[in-house]
Amino acid sequence: MKRILGIVMTLVLFLTVVNISPVHATPSKYTGGLLDGAVIQFGKKIGQPTGTGVTQMTDNNATTYARIELNNLAWYTFNSPQEITSVILKSEDAKYSMNFYDSNNNLLYTYNSVINDGIQTLPTPVKNVTMVVIKPSKTDFVFEWNVFKTASAPPSPTKINWIQGGDKIVTFDWNNTGAEHYTVKRSASPGGPFAILASINGTSYTDRAVTNGTTYYYVVSAGNEAGQSADSPQAIIKPSATKYTGGLLDGATLNVGASISTPTTTTRAITDNNVATYTRIETNNLAWYTFNSPKEITSVIINSEEPKSSINFYDRNNNLLYTYNSIIKDGVQTLPNPVKNVSTVVLKPSKTDLVIEWNVFTTASAPPAPTKINWIQARDKLVTFDWDLTGAKFYTVKRSTSSGGPYAVLASNITGTTYTDRAVTNGTTYYYVVSSGNEAGLSADSPQAAIKPNVTKYTGGLLDGATLNIGTSISNPRTTTRAITDNNVATYTRIETNNLAWYTFNSPKEITSVIINSEEPKSSIHFYDTNNNLLYTFNSIIKDGVQTLPNPIKNVSMVVLKPSKTDLVIEWNVFGYDQVPPTPKPSNLKATAGDTKVTLNWQLVNNTSQYHIKRANKSGGPYTTISTVTGNTYSYLDAGVANNTTYYYVVTANGPGGESGNSNEAYATPKQEFPPTPAPTNLIASAGDSTVTLIWQLVNDASQYHIKRGSTAGGPYTTIATVTGSTYGFVDMNLINDTTYYYVVTASGKGGESSHSNEVFATPTVGVSPASSLGQSDTQALHRYIVNNEIVRKITYQQQLSYLAHYWG
Repeated sequence: MKRILGIVMTLVLFLTVVNISPVHATPSKYTGGLLDGAVIQFGKKIGQPTGTGVTQMTDNNATTYARIELNNLAWYTFNSPQEITSVILKSEDAKYSMNFYDSNNNLLYTYNSVINDGIQTLPTPVKNVTMVVIKPSKTDFVFEWNVFKTASAPPSPTKINWIQGGDKIVTFDWNNTGAEHYTVKRSASPGGPFAILASINGTSYTDRAVTNGTTYYYVVSAGNEAGQSADSPQAIIKPSATKYTGGLLDGATLNVGASISTPTTTTRAITDNNVATYTRIETNNLAWYTFNSPKEITSVIINSEEPKSSINFYDRNNNLLYTYNSIIKDGVQTLPNPVKNVSTVVLKPSKTDLVIEWNVFTTASAPPAPTKINWIQARDKLVTFDWDLTGAKFYTVKRSTSSGGPYAVLASNITGTTYTDRAVTNGTTYYYVVSSGNEAGLSADSPQAAIKPNVTKYTGGLLDGATLNIGTSISNPRTTTRAITDNNVATYTRIETNNLAWYTFNSPKEITSVIINSEEPKSSIHFYDTNNNLLYTFNSIIKDGVQTLPNPIKNVSMVVLKPSKTDLVIEWNVFGYDQVPPTPKPSNLKATAGDTKVTLNWQLVNNTSQYHIKRANKSGGPYTTISTVTGNTYSYLDAGVANNTTYYYVVTANGPGGESGNSNEAYATPKQEFPPTPAPTNLIASAGDSTVTLIWQLVNDASQYHIKRGSTAGGPYTTIATVTGSTYGFVDMNLINDTTYYYVVTASGKGGESSHSNEVFATPTVGVSPASSLGQSDTQALHRYIVNNEIVRKITYQQQLSYLAHYWG
């Protein structure tokens, strides 16, 4: 019996000394805080609990919970003020706020959770906390809650959510887990080992120490005073310079919505230099980006399923500067003219579209897309060919006498899409290629086009290489063709029953013979004068031979081919000569833009009765005649045109030789006109210790002021800052004492950038304080508005002058 009693007493003593812990007392991320095992109160109002309190949310047991009803609070009051640096809360509702109060129930700080079930470091420690309160956004089940003087466990791991590789640069973001800091690591091998690149407080990192073409693997860990979390899943990227990089939208976050004023979402998938990602933009929706300062844009690129998209350029006042209609898919396109003072760029697809990449450039960083020769014709000692428009700034034409080259340059800086080579020899085969170019260089060559100029029975006529109209009547052209005037029997055009093919000459012709090569020999050719009166009808009597007309047909302005039934026409020509010399085309056409108007001027042509003014909405036409003026007129005002739209013009002359060919093309973009922006006046400079303070008189309707500095009187000046139009002061800081600086200010407004203000100078000196001679209130105003760069927005210009007068004595 004594032995049993001794065993029991020994066991009791052992349990008293060891004090075995409950099952859930094992240290975890929920323990080590100020609420370990605390009794939490509930109620609709602090200080008025509805019960005796609960411990299920502070018991270090994630399987127990407390229910907090909607509009209810949970709180705990400390016995003495505490300093809190981090928190944790696990609940069904991740969106909750945590409030910290002092002993007088004054709210010290509100923290909005960024993650559920992870330790989160507060932006700054909160001191003198007497009570902590949580307020869920809805009825919630809370499993665990704690607050810490010092975090007892690392934060939750993060995840890289976006990554972009550019030209020798990688940028990526990761999820915010409430960590005190994040450690960025990199490896050149999948899975590591990873070398530390940086420890930072934000959630974004840019790595500029990378090599194009090398694959990199990045991970990020979240950290606090308790240590580091596990690494994030690795993100893989290979930086490279592509046609999508080097622009103003590299990695930019774009808004997407029905209008600029109503964004509904954002995207970076179309600015990430990654053709595997895309954004779906619905019909009547836009994607746009607003720059921090005005830009000049010269070229664009868009890669999308729908090539017919428009890009709109707006100034800071949301005035439309220009609209560009994309002409190709997935190539850098040079704008007709640089667009200046762009604050917002807007992409507007013509219908629901999957946009893969989009960028705009101050200077194109890649050549344009290659082109393709789409038509070529050879005849007697002459080759003519056209190519596709790719939005290039210019095109370069090359030729070789060997297939595959080498190619010699025939012409460069061609802005059109056609070329005629007259330096050829009949019977020799030539190989032509065309490359597209811009300031970044030349594209790859087009596929070569081979041709052998020669004299055949089809050449030497009035239809050599002509573009014919096809339709059911002369007044109703349906399409065009050059396949039957190209001296190439391998090409043809199908003309349906009751359809015609016709051509109108620039001047009257006398025609003596014809040729037609087609499947159906019974075709008729009709000859009309300038008034569309039928002069003669010739019924072809043989297939594929030159046929002399019974009599020459004079004053022919139009020839019409009419097959007797559906026919494949291979070649057609008519032969003769000009009855009078062709009318020369006008020269030196110039276009000058105004406000909703364009003024045209050209050189007069002798013996001209009329000029036809023609306009198009893209370079090269097609042109529409908008007016006809008398032969002694050499200017024209195109009024009522839309501002911010580029118009392309040509002029033709009518004379004894008929209508001439087109003049040179001229273009202009009308814009709203504003008077020049006045220069700022009364610029004053005041030197301080390593600083110079500037103030000036405001300019009406100015949108910005540009502060410029030089090292010598009269300049040259460098722009050191740009401020808003409501600002009329600036502090130039971190200057070198005992050095004289010279300043001017310009204003920007609807009338452009002004001329320079008056020049001022100042010499900062050690120990000089702009507030040294001011009273207390003046000193506070100075520090509030000047030293802290809150530049004089609430005191008038005269008050500033009074202050400076007081300071200068």
